Amino acid sequence: MCIGCYFRPEKYTSDEVRAYYDGLILSLIEGLGVRGYQAHNFEGLLRLQNSYTLTHVFIAQPEYEENPGYYEEMAQTQRVIVIAEREFSLDSGSKLLVIHKPFSALSVANLLNGEIGERGFAEDQAAGRKPFTCVGVRALAVDDEEMNLVVAKGVLGSYGVKVDTCLSGREAVTRCETTAYDIIFLDHMMPGFDGVATLKKIREIQGGVYQDLPVIALTANTVSGAREMFRSEGFTEFVPKPIDRTVLERVLRKVLPKSSIQYNQKPGKKVDVLEDEEAAFLDWMEAVEQAESIADLPEKTEEPAGMAEASGGSSASPFEPLAHAGVNVQLGLDYCAGDEDFYREMLGMFRDQGQGKRDEIISLYESADWAEYAVKVHALKSTALTIGAEALSAQAKDLEMAGKRGDADFIQAHHPALLQAHQELCGQLAGI
Repeated sequence: MCIGCYFRPEKYTSDEVRAYYDGLILSLIEGLGVRGYQAHNFEGLLRLQNSYTLTHVFIAQPEYEENPGYYEEMAQTQRVIVIAEREFSLDSGSKLLVIHKPFSALSVANLLNGEIGERGFAEDQAAGRKPFTCVGVRALAVDDEEMNLVVAKGVLGSYGVKVDTCLSGREAVTRCETTAYDIIFLDHMMPGFDGVATLKKIREIQGGVYQDLPVIALTANTVSGAREMFRSEGFTEFVPKPIDRTVLERVLRKVLPKSSIQYNQKPGKKVDVLEDEEAAFLDWMEAVEQAESIADLPEKTEEPAGMAEASGGSSASPFEPLAHAGVNVQLGLDYCAGDEDFYREMLGMFRDQGQGKRDEIISLYESADWAEYAVKVHALKSTALTIGAEALSAQAKDLEMAGKRGDADFIQAHHPALLQAHQELCGQLAGI
């Protein structure tokens, strides 16, 4: 594969922001392991076409709108993808593809792997362009973290899915023995009876009645080769945590019967319950949009990234103290479907459970049970990211990795800082 990327950076007055964009694109290309080149003007794009055999061309929406006819003609011989805002749509006869912002690096990888229709308005890109509901679908969500279940129930419920929840694999097996589910969302990493063991037991129920049931792994560890790994373990698909709606919608359309997908019915906001967990894969365009918010701020501003959008330009935002404390408010709102009340509910839940979570981590630390310690900080990694606490999530991730490899020295050196950061954050949430 050989990729060309065309966007004009001159609209950004800050050299740092322009460099940030270039760095993001280069990092994405390098991370995907493909050849790629950038063009900052139309003449540069023409030179790329003359110099290389491009298989895919990514262009920003404003660049497309300047010369749509040219790109429609280009799409006759190669894949042309428009990076566009949510409300953007193409004519029905267009051969171009569309990825709507924000989107993940995983979405780009899926596109390059051919996991889309030939046209950008096909069902595989229905997210953000062709809303749907799944009325009549009954799901079971399994996670050892209550906060993740609340998020999952809220997100899935917004598509009309009826959701049952449980906090352990053993309880999930019991529920499946008495209730018929259309789909199961199963946390991969749980203490004791983990997701793999739970899946095995579910597949064995009543002589294999659930052998073909879609079981989706919920995971905060979306590493290279994750899909193959989960499929080898018996999962149908996986969804990263915190839940990315674009990925979730692709999975729902893929694994549910077509009769369960009702298009042109826009998913609503959350039901009066919460759900979610963690996620550990880079969302490229979310980072890009954070850069845009920085570029739009007045020079010498002290506001953190995400503050401008979260506060709507007003100093009266109830989340302003969090933004000044380093919490990425916009990211947290995105994971809560943009619903401020839901986000506030998640903040309160994170705060109220804080002491209990610290006590669990301390107990495992004192017993030097590094495997279970890794599970607990893994959970904190995801719940922290769900509310936008990126720094705390990163600390937890480092300790999770240390726990998995049994690195007691690293854990002992960094464990106190994690507890302190978590306690301070919970204190900052007290007034929200």
